[in-house]
Amino acid sequence: MRVVTWNLQHGVPDPKGPADLARGIEPLRTLAGDVYALQELDRGRWRTRGVDQPAILATALEGELVWARAKHRLWGAQCNALVVRGEVVTSEVLLLPGGGERRVAALALVVAGGRRWSVATTHLSLDRSTAQGQLRSALRALDEWPGPRVLLGDLNLMPHQVEPLAAEAGYDLLAGDFTVNARTDPDRRLDHVLLDGLTATDSGVDKLPLSDHLAVWADLA
Repeated sequence: MRVVTWNLQHGVPDPKGPADLARGIEPLRTLAGDVYALQELDRGRWRTRGVDQPAILATALEGELVWARAKHRLWGAQCNALVVRGEVVTSEVLLLPGGGERRVAALALVVAGGRRWSVATTHLSLDRSTAQGQLRSALRALDEWPGPRVLLGDLNLMPHQVEPLAAEAGYDLLAGDFTVNARTDPDRRLDHVLLDGLTATDSGVDKLPLSDHLAVWADLA
């Protein structure tokens, strides 16, 4: 089974210009994920012409949608989403601790890639210590779900900051190339895949025509 995680920055293209979500759809299809974990999507926001980006992507990728509102902007919202090319058995939105912007994790028990497993996605705080506390909370919550388990997302933490927390919770951190500053020269990895009861048989990063983040994909067994 294949997972893909990507912070889309609400569809801002490379080079920068007005949001153009459509440019990312075919490249996402080409990655052929069983589960897509997507961050920084808009629903009903003026800057993206009021569209429901998670719903558009779920339809285009032919998957079931689980979305989690991170913050309000007037009548709209910025959110994270899971798109599952299979069945969502049950799902939950977890509010994460810490001040500043509202941060959440979307958790789901899914049937995808021929088996049943638990998956979560999140986008953590820009403040390092807050993000570390939020990661602990997300992993504790995911531990209550049936294994095997995978947590994906933009954690706003470097690998050396994530790895001890992952190990403490019994998760393996997927290593890989830098993912951020994709418009110039990627210089750090903030987008991560954490595994419990799963092994990555192959993985990589892909530069897609949107966002300042590369997409991370992994084949799991």
